[in-house]
Amino acid sequence: MNKNNAHTSTLIISVYTDSIALKLILNSLLQQTVDNFEVIISEDGESAEIKKCLDNYYQTKLHIRHLSQKDEGFRKNIALNRAIKAARSNHLIFIDGDCVPHPAFVEAHQLYSNQGIACTGRRLELGENISRKLRSNTFSLTRLTNRFLYILNIHALIVDNAKNIESGLYSRTLARLTKDREIRLLGCNFSCNKQDLIRINGFNEDYTAPGIGEDSDIDWRLVKAGVRIKNVKFSAIQYHLYHPRMYGISQENITLFQNTKLSGNYTCINGLIHKDQ
Repeated sequence: MNKNNAHTSTLIISVYTDSIALKLILNSLLQQTVDNFEVIISEDGESAEIKKCLDNYYQTKLHIRHLSQKDEGFRKNIALNRAIKAARSNHLIFIDGDCVPHPAFVEAHQLYSNQGIACTGRRLELGENISRKLRSNTFSLTRLTNRFLYILNIHALIVDNAKNIESGLYSRTLARLTKDREIRLLGCNFSCNKQDLIRINGFNEDYTAPGIGEDSDIDWRLVKAGVRIKNVKFSAIQYHLYHPRMYGISQENITLFQNTKLSGNYTCINGLIHKDQ
């Protein structure tokens, strides 16, 4: 890929310290069915391991930019807004740093990209054993991304306590049959037009804990602004690496979201632009 060419999409990866997962993601991005996208690493921290990992990919065909900020608690939404401002394309794709994309992931999100449409897929939540093997390179990602091999490995996924197993099956037929079904936006697997995010003032930076602020809040405000949520399940697929759940939804987040809905205002106060700017 000529790194000077304009990019159709900007893939924004939210990361925090997990360099091994990031390596798996970048290796998958090297195998995408399209290469007309740039990559922004949106780091909520300043990890030396993340920087070291990225040093191995700057000379590949991927066009990577790395944005970091001081580690001062959960400030993911601040990092995401910085990435939105830095994006050079109008089509933005968002993933989390523990979700490895299928090789057709970017292409699937680009298929319906347009202003007024936000696409969202789903993820297979892997169990502990297979996740550990993926991290140690003793289990090939191809066993999940190849449809035939995936079916052969369903029993192993069940034994390993994987969740949402149907969401890991790449199927154009199932994607076509379900594309018009209602679906809610999933923050680790969605895309939308940059102008639509600007209209709602981006991510609400008043959320200072995980949960709600990166998906439910964005979903509600985009829909309120007239954006249609498009179902790309079975085509925009991710493989979520197991890790112990480290948090519950904070009461502050719940209250903030409830107040947002009560206000009826889809434009947040502290987002891409702050109230004091």
